[in-house]
Amino acid sequence: MGSANSTKLLEMKSITKYIYDEQGRGLVATGIKILDAVDFDLFAGEVHVIMGENGAGKSTLMNVLGGVIEPDEGEILINGEKERIRNTAEARNKGIGFIHQEMNLCSNLDIAHNMFLGREPHNRLGLSKTKKMNSETAQMLSKLGFNIDPRTKLKNLSTAMQQIVEITKVMSYHSKILIMDEPTATLTGREVDILFKLIRDLRDSNIGIIYISHRMEEIEDLGDRFSVLRDGKLVGVMSKSEYSRAECMKMMAGRVVNLMYKSTHVPTKDEVFRVEGIKIGENTKPFDFQINKGEVVSFGGLVGAGRTELAKSIFGARQYYGGSIFFEGREYKKPSVSKSIRLGISYLTEDRKIEGLVQQMDIKSNTSMCVLDQVSPHLVLKTRQEAALAQNAINRFSVVCLGVNHRTGTLSGGNQQKVCLGKWFATEPKLLILDEPTRGIDVNAKAQIYEVIDQAAKDGMAVMVITSDMHELIGISDRIYIMHEGNLVTEIADKREMEQENLIKYFLNSDEACESEA
Repeated sequence: MGSANSTKLLEMKSITKYIYDEQGRGLVATGIKILDAVDFDLFAGEVHVIMGENGAGKSTLMNVLGGVIEPDEGEILINGEKERIRNTAEARNKGIGFIHQEMNLCSNLDIAHNMFLGREPHNRLGLSKTKKMNSETAQMLSKLGFNIDPRTKLKNLSTAMQQIVEITKVMSYHSKILIMDEPTATLTGREVDILFKLIRDLRDSNIGIIYISHRMEEIEDLGDRFSVLRDGKLVGVMSKSEYSRAECMKMMAGRVVNLMYKSTHVPTKDEVFRVEGIKIGENTKPFDFQINKGEVVSFGGLVGAGRTELAKSIFGARQYYGGSIFFEGREYKKPSVSKSIRLGISYLTEDRKIEGLVQQMDIKSNTSMCVLDQVSPHLVLKTRQEAALAQNAINRFSVVCLGVNHRTGTLSGGNQQKVCLGKWFATEPKLLILDEPTRGIDVNAKAQIYEVIDQAAKDGMAVMVITSDMHELIGISDRIYIMHEGNLVTEIADKREMEQENLIKYFLNSDEACESEA
C-alpha cells in the first residue's frame, strides 16, 4: 500500500443516495439509487483509486464526502469521529480538499485573488493585502514547479495552467484528505509528471489521496488500493498486489470487456467530402484531403495542431482563409452550421458541456434541437414524435437516465456524451465529424462508441474523427492525417505504417517529416 500506515483517516459506511425528480422528490418507491449502501475507507499515506464506468457513482460518492450533496442514508467517520458534512465549507474545515473535474475559478480575476477568494487577508482599514497574496501565491506555485506571475488574469492562461492553479488552491488549505476527480484531463505530459511527483510527495507525508481517472496507465502507476463501483454499488476492493486490468474491467462492466478494436465496415472509393487548398489560418499552408463513403478517417496531432479549427471551418462554425469544399460532388460555398445540418454534415464538439448541450434542458429537447423542422412543422411541436426520437437515442446509446424528460445537466459526463451522439445521429448525417468522442469516457463506454463508429461507416456514412488518444487513432482508422500548427503533415493510408513510434515521429518532428514527404 505504498507508504500507507495504519491510521484510518476516513470511513464511509452504507452511503446511499436516491435520484430525485425535478420537484425534489426522492424516488424511493421505485428503488432508483445512484449510490446503494457503498462502503469506502482511506488510510494516511495511500492513494486509493475509485474506478467505474460513467454513471457508476464515483463522482456522486465524492460529492457526498466533499459536502456538495448530503447522503440519504449512511454515515461518515473522520479520524474515527462521526461527522455530518452539510456543505463544502464544512468539508474543507474538516481537512477535505476537492479538485473537481470542472474547475471552480473566476476567469476575470488574477491568480492571487482566485487563490484567496473568500479568505483574503485584510489590513486595519479592511483593504486586501495584495502584496501578501501575490507573495504567498508565487510561493505555492513555485512548489509545483511553475514560475507564473500571480497578477496574471485567469482568462489569459491556457486551460492546463488554469487547472494547475485550481490544484494549487485546493492544496493551500492543508488538507489531510485530498480528492482528485480527473485532475489530468487537460494537462500536458510535463504537467502530468509534475502533478504525479507532487502526489507521491503528499502520499509520503501521510496525506490520504482519493483518485478518480479513466486513464488506466495513470491509476496503475499511482494506485495503492482500487475500489470498483458499478451501478452505484461497491463490487470489489483490490490491493496493488491483487490488481489486474482484465479483472478490474470485468468488475466495472459486469462482464468480460473485449478492448480490441473491431472493424466490420468496408471503405469504398465513393467520395463524399473533399477539400482543396484549404487554409485554416492566415499564415498556414493550403492542403487537400478527402473522405469516402463507409470510411473512418482520423486526424491526429498535438494540442494546438489545428484539428478542431479545421472541423469547425468545414462545418461552418468558423472562418477559414482560402480553398474550396466539395460535398457529394458539388462545391459547398460559404458553409454555415444550419446549411451543413440540412446537407447532412454533423459535428460532435469536443466540449459537450458548453457547446454540445443545453444543460438546463431535458434529453428530448436536446435530441430534437437539430431536427426541429421534423418535430415542429408549421411551428407546432409534435411532442410524441420528439419523445420517440429521444427514446430511440436513449435505447441506441444505452443512456442511464429517468427517461426523455431527464435534465441533461444532472447526467454523468459519459451519459451526456451519449445524448450528444443521439442528437447528431437524429439528423441522419452523411458526413459525421467526431471531435474527441471518447474524452472523459470510461473503458467500456469507449468500446461502445467504437462500435457506433464502425456501424456508422458500415451504414455508409463518411466518418471524420479527431482524437488525441494514440491507441484509438491507430485502432479505428482506415486512414490517418497528421496535423501540426494548422498544417497537414502527412497522410498514412497503410495499416502497417500505423504504429505509435511512426506517428510520434510525425507529431514531434513535423518539419523534417514534411521535407521527407516532399
